[in-house]
Amino acid sequence: MTLNVLLRRNLAALSFVLAMVMSLPAISARPVQEPVSTLADDLAALVTQGQAVDSEIAAINPDAAGACTDLGTASTSLGDWLAATKVVSDSINAPFSVDAGSLDSLDALSNLTTSIANNLKLMSMDLDGIASAAEIAEFDTLLAAMLRLSTDIGDMANRIGEMADRILVMADNIGLMADRILITQQLQSSNVVAVQNAMLITQQNAIAISTSINTLVYNTELAALVAQANALSVSMDLTTINALDMGIDLGVLQAEAATYLAQLNVLYAQVTTDSSFASHYTNADTLTLADELTTVHRALALSIEGFADNVNSLAPFTSTPVLSDATASMLALSRDIGMMSDRIMEMVDRIIVMTDNIGDMSQRIVDTQNLQQTNAEFTQASLLTASNTTVNVIAAYGL
Repeated sequence: MTLNVLLRRNLAALSFVLAMVMSLPAISARPVQEPVSTLADDLAALVTQGQAVDSEIAAINPDAAGACTDLGTASTSLGDWLAATKVVSDSINAPFSVDAGSLDSLDALSNLTTSIANNLKLMSMDLDGIASAAEIAEFDTLLAAMLRLSTDIGDMANRIGEMADRILVMADNIGLMADRILITQQLQSSNVVAVQNAMLITQQNAIAISTSINTLVYNTELAALVAQANALSVSMDLTTINALDMGIDLGVLQAEAATYLAQLNVLYAQVTTDSSFASHYTNADTLTLADELTTVHRALALSIEGFADNVNSLAPFTSTPVLSDATASMLALSRDIGMMSDRIMEMVDRIIVMTDNIGDMSQRIVDTQNLQQTNAEFTQASLLTASNTTVNVIAAYGL
């Protein structure tokens, strides 16, 4: 068969196929998928949602008819906001370049939690007058709803702080944004303390007039966590970093901290689940164990601050790969220890909300809250110093 014959046959076949295609009805193009929202857009949406929650809570009059319903609705709105924040935080799972708009939104979110916490504090100051006029059953419902809101806004402040830490860990342009990131970190730290202070006052105001709120007890689990936290503290005390293997040493500590945090999260999840329906009796040992945990966390944060200073002083003599690994582990350690402190504060808050012997334990609870608050402030200050030092090293050495 000649080449010309083959060409003629191929052309004829091609013409037949083209004719068949041309005769087919037109096929609609697939709709173009919407572009995936950027982090800046997601954070801006959270700010809008938070502003609505803040306005909703600010408008509640605890002395008005239907206040319990209003507080319940606000609690649902706050829960939705908390869930949406978790979705955005969980989506930050790959290195990216953080922008000023995202940091502005983080600042706004942090300020919103402080505003809501202060609104609840002001509301709690009117409880004494309300108690004398309201029916006991309705007042107890009102009080429980307010305390749950207080606990949830504390959770929200912690989630926003954790999201900010997650962004810091995943950001690949820290050097360019160092100054702006430090401002955000400082604001986050001060606002967390402000929220905790407002929550403390809200809870103390409730304790002064409350007689029947529930609690749960997890002494065995708490004792195991105290032992694990102390073991981590000993590991940190025995670790001396140097320019050759600081990345490895800090990586080992970060892995140990992550394991401890995972165990703490198991208990935290159990307390959160059980406190939604269980009524138990709180004893002093539970609060003592919680005090011990938060005290150890304060020591852990102080160790992290010391490691950050050491990394900073050794940086000029350390290779870039080792320094990069070390600073990454430092940021992860700061994030995890901050989360540990947050979880313990949240669990104690839930225990207070659900305590049914609050009259007998009121002074002990107040003492625990004061110690928790003091330790939280020291922990936040140490972690902030460590983060600032580490960020400055990253910026200075172009990591």
